Amino acid sequence: MAKTRPASGRARSKEEEYFLRAEAELLEKVRVRAAKEAERRAMGEQHGVEDPEILAAFEEAGYDRHTVRILHLVPILQIAWVDGEISKAEREEILRLAAARGVDEGSAAHARLLSWLDSPPSPEFFERTMTILARLIEALPEDREAAFQGEIMTSALKVASASGGFLGLGSKVSAEEKALLAHFAESFEKAHRAALEKAEKKG
Repeated sequence: MAKTRPASGRARSKEEEYFLRAEAELLEKVRVRAAKEAERRAMGEQHGVEDPEILAAFEEAGYDRHTVRILHLVPILQIAWVDGEISKAEREEILRLAAARGVDEGSAAHARLLSWLDSPPSPEFFERTMTILARLIEALPEDREAAFQGEIMTSALKVASASGGFLGLGSKVSAEEKALLAHFAESFEKAHRAALEKAEKKG
């Protein structure tokens, strides 16, 4: 006749299973939290920021430690897509700009960039990215702030000028591109004023 485990033993076994399961779930939550924090720190290191709100915004927008490297190219992509398609010249210029910033072919950042060149990100994604860029400008030292803005605006203008016009005549920058460039400039100017106000309050 088979022996049955005493009721007290079965209860103790279930209790042990419960605590082991709870411990495993807790350890998994700790692991996930640590991995998320490490990912956020890695994203911050790419742009020299530690502000937790900016790091959370990177994550919420869908960036990771690899793709955050091409954050500055997103407004340039928006310029290229403003008329509904990206020309060969615009594509080549964007890839040249990416290569100049060390975005290697075969990397995760390069693969994401290619996907954005083939299919445009959503308008919401573009706006989220511009908000992040404005927050970055507020957080950067004044000398880096000017260089950061200048690089984005200069690169955006290069891409806007990469194609357009008729038979090589007339302005290569369309009315839509000019309007978007003005929007970028206005956003950056607001961020610059906000940075000055913060500096004055600290002083």
